[in-house]
Amino acid sequence: MRLKKLLISIGEKAEKDADVLGIETDSRKVNVGSLFVAICGEHFDGADFIAEASDKGAVCVVTERFMEGASCEQVIVEDVQVALAALSTAFFGRPSSGMKMAGITGTNGKTTVAYILESIYKAAGFKSALMGTIQYRYADKVLDSTLTTPMANDLQRFLRDAADGGVTHGVMEISSHALSQRRVDGCDFDVKVFTNLTAEHLDYHGTMETYFDDKARLFVSDIFGAGRKGSVINIDDEWGRILKARTMPALSYSMSSSADIYPQCYGLTRDGVKGKLYMPGGSIAINSELVGEYNFYNIMAAAGAAYVLGIDSSAIEQGIKNLKTIPGRLEKVGSAQQGFDAYVDYAHTPDALQRTLEVLASLKGAGRVITVFGCGGDRDKTKRPIMGALAVELSEVAIVSSDNPRGEDPAEIIADIERGIKGVRKLRKDGKVTGKGYYVIEDRGEAIRKAVEIARPGDIVFVAGKGHEDYQLVKGERLYFDDRVALRDALKVRGSLKAG
Repeated sequence: MRLKKLLISIGEKAEKDADVLGIETDSRKVNVGSLFVAICGEHFDGADFIAEASDKGAVCVVTERFMEGASCEQVIVEDVQVALAALSTAFFGRPSSGMKMAGITGTNGKTTVAYILESIYKAAGFKSALMGTIQYRYADKVLDSTLTTPMANDLQRFLRDAADGGVTHGVMEISSHALSQRRVDGCDFDVKVFTNLTAEHLDYHGTMETYFDDKARLFVSDIFGAGRKGSVINIDDEWGRILKARTMPALSYSMSSSADIYPQCYGLTRDGVKGKLYMPGGSIAINSELVGEYNFYNIMAAAGAAYVLGIDSSAIEQGIKNLKTIPGRLEKVGSAQQGFDAYVDYAHTPDALQRTLEVLASLKGAGRVITVFGCGGDRDKTKRPIMGALAVELSEVAIVSSDNPRGEDPAEIIADIERGIKGVRKLRKDGKVTGKGYYVIEDRGEAIRKAVEIARPGDIVFVAGKGHEDYQLVKGERLYFDDRVALRDALKVRGSLKAG
């Protein structure tokens, strides 16, 4: 695309014209013919790299402040994030407009709802694309996810590739950061889903009200097609009820019959959820291997989105049934032969930890819940004692460990967690468990091995916090670590020890 034509999308003009061959926000990726957009990020200011981008052949730089030393033209804009979205959408030809697109936002459940909806797409015979926390993928193309919702240029590039590859239906997880930073501006959504809102990312948003307002942009802003498309909103969530009052048209979902979508009957076991779901177009049967009531909420959200998209009820039923597991989302590890269940989950907020532990507590029968968890470093510190209190309240045994300490001392993070633990005795690392108690084992692998070692028949071992992630962030390093691998290894050791 020619530079002068591209700049029209942001109401700017170029002194000289040139062919633009790509849009980049990382100066290391700039090639001859690139348009460089200087984003100010968490760790780096793109404006500091304008000269480097110019030297590497950028035809133009879009920035909020002029920098000396660059030979290429600089276009000054008021908001570079808004400009990036508009430029990327124009350059890649607004690819979302040719697909049926679902956008999912909320604190918890985005990934699960996205996976269920993708499974429904496949059951209906559609060519689909998924963008989210775990992966971006379509057909046989799979990209690792670095952000739940990528930067606007990467997002529009992926959508263009997917559209050119024949994709007709897309589903996208949309983070509050992405909405605040205008990454998804320029996307057309045929249905938008709101799962819930609980305290998270307040180190970024500041208040729950700001956090909500950023989420609500997806539903109330005309830029995403508000008023001409549909929404699906959880009204059992207090913020969802506020959003529903502001959003038209919208379907509600709830465990109560006061909503547009609700369960007429259901049962929850360690094997999954079964029941009958009332929908405006007629009831559907639910037969899913996903565990827990909160997954029934996720099923309702995905079913509602599929209904808004006009997908047949038989495909909705089949798609829900076909999805067996989701990486790191209450993912079962091991086998029935070990005598107890073991799960890995991404729960890393107080709400997610509480919901998951309540599910497991309801399924444990006469057994115990043994929970391994921690809190991330350089993030909201207020949640640490809250999660400590929840873990010991809802587990028979809790093991406090390290979880992505980043630049902080893991011992200090654990001390913050322990401030919330009251009335429960601390156990010696080599001590036996008698009654309720908690361990502190900083090494996460050792903590997981301890949980497996002390598990008895009928117990549930639960490793929370990292889910699908296969790394630990420690002092600027990304070190390989996968809870699922560590758990399998511990189970193998226990099996060999028993056999011996």
